[in-house]
Amino acid sequence: MIKFMIRKNGKIILLAGIFLFAIIFSSFQIPPESPSFTSDEHVDIYTSTGLEGAENIIMTDVLRNVNVSGSGVINIGDRLTLLNRNSNPITSILVGIPLNLVDNLIFFRARGESKNMLFAERSNLIMNDNEMITIYFDNPLLPNQEITVTFLHTYINIPNYYLISLDEQNIDFSMNPFPILPYKTEKHVETLFNMPATSVVSDFERVEDIGIKILDNIYSYDLKLSIVLDNFDPFLGNIKEDEKEITITFQDNEVTQMQIESVNREILISAWGIIRIREEIIIQNIGVLSIPIFALNVPKSSKNVYVYDDIGDLERSDLTDNEDNPEVKTFSINLASNRALLIPGSKYRFTVEYKLPFEEYTSLNWLEESVKINLLTTTHEFYAIEENTNIIIEGANGIEYISITPDAVKHSRGSTILTFISKNVSPIERYLIQFNFTVDLFNLLLRPIIIMLLIALIMSIYVVIIKTRKTKEEKDEFKREFIPINEIREFCSLYEEKNALTLEIRRAEEEAKRKKMAKKTYSNILTKNGTKIDQIKQELLPFKKILMETNETFENIIKKLDVLDAERVSVDDSLNLLETRYKRGRLPSKAAYEKLSDDFVRRRNRIDRTIDKHIQQLRSYLL
Repeated sequence: MIKFMIRKNGKIILLAGIFLFAIIFSSFQIPPESPSFTSDEHVDIYTSTGLEGAENIIMTDVLRNVNVSGSGVINIGDRLTLLNRNSNPITSILVGIPLNLVDNLIFFRARGESKNMLFAERSNLIMNDNEMITIYFDNPLLPNQEITVTFLHTYINIPNYYLISLDEQNIDFSMNPFPILPYKTEKHVETLFNMPATSVVSDFERVEDIGIKILDNIYSYDLKLSIVLDNFDPFLGNIKEDEKEITITFQDNEVTQMQIESVNREILISAWGIIRIREEIIIQNIGVLSIPIFALNVPKSSKNVYVYDDIGDLERSDLTDNEDNPEVKTFSINLASNRALLIPGSKYRFTVEYKLPFEEYTSLNWLEESVKINLLTTTHEFYAIEENTNIIIEGANGIEYISITPDAVKHSRGSTILTFISKNVSPIERYLIQFNFTVDLFNLLLRPIIIMLLIALIMSIYVVIIKTRKTKEEKDEFKREFIPINEIREFCSLYEEKNALTLEIRRAEEEAKRKKMAKKTYSNILTKNGTKIDQIKQELLPFKKILMETNETFENIIKKLDVLDAERVSVDDSLNLLETRYKRGRLPSKAAYEKLSDDFVRRRNRIDRTIDKHIQQLRSYLL
């Protein structure tokens, strides 16, 4: 009877396996040879430009915001309001970039009054030692009309980093405080320099009688406060040559020059309602100070943020609001707690994973999904040399529309993968993309069907195995395993004695530090207990060997105790090293010393509790 049931169940399993194989095989699709979709990317217009009529273009309002990052990136936003006094419309304006900064320019973009993107290009026109950038309007600017344009540009490798002592870093940089324009500028002109919050400015140069500190780490160059100047000539012709470029020097010991070497990003989008981000980041310290901590930004609605490397989880702070950008939240990664400091010249690879709410980035119209997302999901204050983004769309039957043409398109196992490659990425850059795709219902339902069939197949196999092993289990029901009672008792007693001696040394050390115990008494306790601990370690060896040879359970417990002992020694060494560095003044502050010291003590206490738990687990076998 039993053989008949086993044969019958075997046939059922075989049929279920064949059916499952057929479904999986049918899920593999042959990708189209040449995928195509519509796009609305800008087409280069390359309209000729020059200075014709420039004398009749007046800049009536100029506001420059310069944000200086301690990591070596300078982001500049120029808001320019111009008046056309020509008798004919104009279609573009020119903005100058000094030739000595052209190689440092990694990003520029222009926006209109309604935040719309304006086409901007390098015109290859050189004027007064400046390369001119041409910004084209969406519509011609008619005579006697005004328009406001915002010009964003980012520079790297301008600040100079150098040490003035072992742990003190100075940074200085030189640049033009005002936009370089081939037009006359009058009325309101102001430049604001926003220095890093952790910096202390030691020197800043003035332009004529302009240049004051208005808030902490914010410096203003305001034309209306000048009694010498009331306007600026084209190309700042009425400013002395040695004052067209200023130098600012500041001290900052919290951050140094850093960059992102590469980002490999995966954005998984599933029609089941999933958007998952995974980014592998390589960060590099190219400055002069070691860095224990750095910050990253993720979208405000991010959930389940997880940061790790090849070793395991990294310590990160909670997500906090970002004062400069309400669309993101900030967290910091602390390498000092359970990793090494990022020393000058070193690189570090880690991974960030999190999820985004599907409903915030997508909309559904029957079987067509529309997705709008910024490809640069995780942001930061660093310059990124290269970012590679793969958008993996599960259950897509075809891409109907995409706003930016990808660098590569691939089809794999029912998923469409769009690849985008970005080089020289600025911290203020946004890579907004929108695309529509039709949902493939067959691929969408294939996964749950396969899962259900796998569950049914596994359950069938389980039933067959249970029935065939039932007789054997009944025979082995009363079988008992030999347990070395005396060896366990001796091992636990010796181990607890060793732990007690270790705790006595630790308490004596604390009392000696607080001068509640004489150093001679402490030395005697240390010598006596140390000798006894070494003796106990030798006595433990034969018992450890017997327990490890008994069974796998005891072997695992002994191995875990050895690892915990080694980890406890490592934590004690780290505490002594931390105290030595603090006494020598090698740590930035007492608060940092106390925070790291408390972390190590908590970690040591946790190890002690774990050791006690394993000893109690061994003692439970004595009952």
